[in-house]
Amino acid sequence: MQTAVAQTLVLSNRPYTIHDLLELNVERWPRFEVLGGTLMMSPAPAPKHQLICDNLQSLLAFTSPHGSVFSGSHLRLGEDETGMVPDIMVLHPDVDIERTYFEAEDVLAVVEVVSPGNRKNDRIVKTVAYAEAGIPFYWRVELLPFRGQGEAQLPVVLVQENAGDGYREVERLAAGEVGTVTRPFPVTFDPADLLDLRWHQKRFRED
Repeated sequence: MQTAVAQTLVLSNRPYTIHDLLELNVERWPRFEVLGGTLMMSPAPAPKHQLICDNLQSLLAFTSPHGSVFSGSHLRLGEDETGMVPDIMVLHPDVDIERTYFEAEDVLAVVEVVSPGNRKNDRIVKTVAYAEAGIPFYWRVELLPFRGQGEAQLPVVLVQENAGDGYREVERLAAGEVGTVTRPFPVTFDPADLLDLRWHQKRFRED
């Protein structure tokens, strides 16, 4: 089974920009991102990763007060030489969506589902990049054991708020029990259900 292993690419001696990403990411996978002018590449994620992303995007879109929730969109982080493609983005209200990429100030929250081979990027590199760009909230979904997990069952959703000098964990939701996180808006669910192939149908049929 293929896992999402990030690679750093050096294709020329010039800095790459978000404008290069728009050309490189014509196909959905592999996915290219750029950090400080250096390209990073991730291949297609494992099915479990994609299932969680799909279910969580549907949940956030359904519960968001304004419904502006996207996946696979480009995000410029303050400068052309740094651009990401978050698993999921929640936009502020009234953001114009007719554009080729979004700016950091457009975004209320980003979500990354941590892949086995991409843990350093999602836990450290992107955490710093999103915080420095001023994005208010960062949701990190953990599928494998991680430092600070304690007795929490996987998957675990970590809600982090930008404190100005980096993100601080403010809420946590672990698999095995229905709970509610309140930031950036109230969402009630059991993270275990994100792995249910039919959860989308069952959840929204009931609601």
